[in-house]
Amino acid sequence: MDEDEQTKTYTGDVILQKFGRGSKSERNAVTLSTRYGDFVMRLPDSHSFVDRELEDLVGKRIRASGLRHRHVFIVKDWSEVGVGKRSRSRKKP
Repeated sequence: MDEDEQTKTYTGDVILQKFGRGSKSERNAVTLSTRYGDFVMRLPDSHSFVDRELEDLVGKRIRASGLRHRHVFIVKDWSEVGVGKRSRSRKKP
């Protein structure tokens, strides 16, 4: 298994930013911006360009776990951070 493909946990801000600038895949992508870099977020078995569940996270700070492969972070679960004792989380079986 490639080191990038091991389960990782990152904390960062979810932003919407241009990805693939100048290519036929250019789009606004939901991205997790961390101190380790920016990673395009995807959910397992979801559409690679549009995911309303991830779009709802834009503007929030989260802690997320999943698999990273180069610039893509396949998110298995997350929770909001910095919202006091009440945090929202999502876990997928």
